[in-house]
Amino acid sequence: MGESISYRSIVVASQYASWLFGQLLRLRYSIRGQFPTGLFERNRGHCLILAANHRTYVDLGLLIIALGYRRFSTLVPVRTLGTQDFRSPMLQWLKPLIKIIYRLEGVIELPPEQYDDRSLPEKLRGMLVALHNGEVAAIFPEGQVWRKHEPPIGEFAPGVVYLQKKSRASVVPIAIWLSERRWPRRRCVVEFGELVRIPEDLDQDTGAAWLRERVLKLYEQARLKEGQ
Repeated sequence: MGESISYRSIVVASQYASWLFGQLLRLRYSIRGQFPTGLFERNRGHCLILAANHRTYVDLGLLIIALGYRRFSTLVPVRTLGTQDFRSPMLQWLKPLIKIIYRLEGVIELPPEQYDDRSLPEKLRGMLVALHNGEVAAIFPEGQVWRKHEPPIGEFAPGVVYLQKKSRASVVPIAIWLSERRWPRRRCVVEFGELVRIPEDLDQDTGAAWLRERVLKLYEQARLKEGQ
């Protein structure tokens, strides 16, 4: 069953409120976005996949703040893929609240790990429906917060390739770079790439590696611009 218009309106309103309250992250991070000319500006964003590396639990907030209000308003609602399996004791304790936030924000949840069918079509069915409805999908292909310094970006799972090929959506590769210095504010650069399509002749694993290389290149660009 499709979502009601009233629920979609709640999601849109909630995401605008989140963008506004998310500005509090600027107290902790100095956030700057870098964009190719014309990205998200000429036409209203639709049927796009935002694919970013995953450095912190607040990466989605950093990303949407880096967009700025004008670009963000061309994309909303952004449907994010979220997990139900929380390994941190703190997140487990907060799970009821997280589930409410998921609902308000229109997050599409992955099936739990104990679920019998964890195939790509089942895991990504909701995201594919959103894309077919012309909405914007946000996905972190590493699947978890990447803690290592080298390499700075982990391996990408093939789900993003499956989504792109099934939906025919364009992909926006995005690199989130954070400075090593954490105080008094940590510098954050969100480097957005040009729209891409994963080559048709690549299988899912090779396509995921192809996209990872583009995000890694953007990450290095951001790092060099910051002199680190």
